[in-house]
Amino acid sequence: MHQSAWQKELFRVGALVSTGLAAGWSVGYPTVGLLTGLTVSQLVSLHAAQALYRWSYRLGPPPQDSGYVGYSVDKLLRREKQLRARLAKQAMELQRYNQGIESLQDGVLILDQEGFITTINGAAIRLLSLRKDDAGQHVKNLIRHPLFVRYFDQGDFREALQFDMRKFSLQLQITEFGYEQKVMLVRDVTERKRVESMRQNFIADVSHELRTPLTVLNGYLEMMSDMELPSSMNKAISQMDSQSKRMTMLVNDLIELSKLESVSSERKGEWFSFTQLCHEVIDQLRDFAEGHIIMDDRAKAEVEGFPDEIRSILTNLLTNALKYGGGKDVTLKIHTSMKGLKVSVIDQGDGIPAEHINRITERFYRVDESRESEIGGSGLGLAIVKHALEHHDATLQIDSIVGEGSTFSFVIPTYRVR
Repeated sequence: MHQSAWQKELFRVGALVSTGLAAGWSVGYPTVGLLTGLTVSQLVSLHAAQALYRWSYRLGPPPQDSGYVGYSVDKLLRREKQLRARLAKQAMELQRYNQGIESLQDGVLILDQEGFITTINGAAIRLLSLRKDDAGQHVKNLIRHPLFVRYFDQGDFREALQFDMRKFSLQLQITEFGYEQKVMLVRDVTERKRVESMRQNFIADVSHELRTPLTVLNGYLEMMSDMELPSSMNKAISQMDSQSKRMTMLVNDLIELSKLESVSSERKGEWFSFTQLCHEVIDQLRDFAEGHIIMDDRAKAEVEGFPDEIRSILTNLLTNALKYGGGKDVTLKIHTSMKGLKVSVIDQGDGIPAEHINRITERFYRVDESRESEIGGSGLGLAIVKHALEHHDATLQIDSIVGEGSTFSFVIPTYRVR
């Protein structure tokens, strides 16, 4: 096709020039005839170029030309047709994509790299009390909840965020995709939170109700242990006393866990000396410790938070380290990092197999049932630690090597440390 257009273009120019030369030769002016032929061929080419120019601006029909211009017009028309077909197909796909997003029960917001909304569906408008014309606004201008603002500014979206907004309890997750874009999913978890609250209240109520009969049982068992009884009764009373105290510990841990789950995440903490609190916890555990607790404090810092909850965190972590540390020394290490105040509890016990690490903070989860029956414990210690750390914007990290020991650590963020 390209060669044919070239040949036709040359043939037209040659025909016009030859005609002019022949006409000039016949009247005795061949040079004039040659120049006239060349001029006419140029004028024809200019006319075709002008028609192409007008057509490119939609000011006229496509030029009818047998040379290069005609060939170019044909190519452009074919490409335009293909492009129109492709755009129509993409428009249909985009329409299906938008319909799919709109049909979701979860809210969907598409954000650019800076956080400006490019797409928003009806569910997001309903859950977040937005409007359709809010597209183009920055998401922080529309969702001003302090927890969300902090979550967005930190840029760590590995975990979902849950918070209450107007009449809904919302769970929000941001995922980066494509070229500098984010998709934000908003899910209504109001009903799930209500059921969870009912479960927590039930556990709390039952635990409180169990306290009174357990107190009575413990009192009578303590009185009977001081009495002169047959040897066959002493063993039974000892076992009953042991199990009663274990149940009392379980009830107390359930009540504490229930309190941690039910308190508001927007409470205002207080500033306190973290080092002093650590010393107090270590002093309380001295009688319990089979091994020694070594404190490696490289940061004399104050922390904004809840002292009772931090005390519970440290007590549970140190108690576990002493229980499973094989009677060896346990290290409480405190130092500053780029992210904040890092606290680590390091033991030299048997370690935890890798398949258990992700589940060890679940309630009542046991790594070794046979060993737990000997050592005791409620199975709620690490669950308590996990929830208490969430109130300090921290998470528990567990590193363990079987046969060498375990390290339980967390980082209190910089804005909570001074």
